[in-house]
Amino acid sequence: MSYEERPQNANKSDGPPSNAPLEEPLVEIKEPPLWFTRALAAPRESRHVTVDGTPIHYLLWGAPKEGEAPKPGIVFVHGNGAHAMWFAHIAPFLSEQFQVASMDLGGMGESGWRPERYTRESYAEEIISVVRDANMTPGYVVGHSFGGFVSLIAASTYGEELGGFIQVDFGVRPKGEHEEWFKDNPPPRPTRVYPDYETALGRFRLAPDQPLANRFIFDFIAKESLREATPVPDHLGRTSEAAGWTWKFDPKIFYGLVLGADLNERFADMACRKAVVMGGLSWNGQKEVMDHHRKVGGDATPIFSIPEARHHVMLDQPHAFTMAIQGLVTAWEAERLS
Repeated sequence: MSYEERPQNANKSDGPPSNAPLEEPLVEIKEPPLWFTRALAAPRESRHVTVDGTPIHYLLWGAPKEGEAPKPGIVFVHGNGAHAMWFAHIAPFLSEQFQVASMDLGGMGESGWRPERYTRESYAEEIISVVRDANMTPGYVVGHSFGGFVSLIAASTYGEELGGFIQVDFGVRPKGEHEEWFKDNPPPRPTRVYPDYETALGRFRLAPDQPLANRFIFDFIAKESLREATPVPDHLGRTSEAAGWTWKFDPKIFYGLVLGADLNERFADMACRKAVVMGGLSWNGQKEVMDHHRKVGGDATPIFSIPEARHHVMLDQPHAFTMAIQGLVTAWEAERLS
């Protein structure tokens, strides 16, 4: 999103990561290929579950029909300022074997805005509430970036209810390098209102920014990131001082939010299986970051990167990302049932 992701910026050296290619030739693909349009056309449900009085929205593919037995499920959790549609081109390919949810975290997408501050615990409760509401037996949580952080909190808190947790391009840093991303954030201001849809659409950016060949995915998620701004409350009670177009996220989502210095302990000690998937060209895909996760996670934790993927793995290499998730969850299910 246009809201900066701030992935431990203070501990990064200047310049590109050590795993970045020397040259980055890029040919943009603007026309949606057939596989993409088919994925978006796949049947899905739109559901809500109320958490602490706030409606939390999620999309669901492959839910059991009436009278059918419950199914294991996968819950995708998006990053900073993003929304459920970031995984709309991924979920259908996993929905034959699993029911697959993609949720809007509170204050983002089509979920409600909390009247008070957002916390890592409130986000964790939203995630497990989606697992429970969809009756996933069990649920596997896949969290990207900021979604990886709050999914880590969910998995370490509610691990006995989960089959596993997959952390996607979120880096747990050594204790001496811990940084509170939002510690010095100024008080939130309303999101900018643009005079028309096209102007707003043109302001959409990935955060952190990166080269991206799959322009058709970028264009799709950009369109899903906007809402019409009006002084009259919309269906979620969102208002704006001016009329026009603005972003869907609540500007106060990160104000006062604490990551906590216990992430290493939480990652090391959870009741469910865990794995780490990084972008091979991402900051988090560097050897020292991967090695730290291997040290903390132990030999039984799958930790690998997807080649030619930067931070936004599901946009760069959607098919490789899909197969990575399917391979991990299928193997875990086979182990669980054996």
